[in-house]
Amino acid sequence: MIDRHAPVLVGLPDTIWFPEHSLQSLPDDRLSFLLFPVERPSHFDAVRLDERNRVLEIQVKHPSPSTHWVWGAFKMPGSVLEELFNLWLARNRVDEYIGTLVNAWLALGGEAQGFRLGRSYFDVGTMDGYMEAMRMLTEIGGNTIDPVEEAVEK
Repeated sequence: MIDRHAPVLVGLPDTIWFPEHSLQSLPDDRLSFLLFPVERPSHFDAVRLDERNRVLEIQVKHPSPSTHWVWGAFKMPGSVLEELFNLWLARNRVDEYIGTLVNAWLALGGEAQGFRLGRSYFDVGTMDGYMEAMRMLTEIGGNTIDPVEEAVEK
């Protein structure tokens, strides 16, 4: 059981983002998404915001999203997680993606906010994302060791 007032943080385990501490900037009292600009938003869940940064829609792997800002992590109080879970059950567990569930929740009056705090976002679960992340880490850190190259050399 999760405390209804405790903050719940969700980040994808196969991603790297910068700045590293940006998740700390999200508020504890509402559903909030940490957003990152990407070149190919159709590979992710693009987040459409209004002029006050309220989430209007999550475009789940949409072929032509209307924005290049995608969510990389989100934060919410335990009470919102409970609401989302109960809605998922009420919808017969049809939501494979958090984005479709959040869209349904928003349609029922829920509110979420997007925060464009991210600079770089890499899905290292794909080869392209892994290679992009390695290039970025090499640029900012000097001589980053590539575990794939290291394994091939041995």
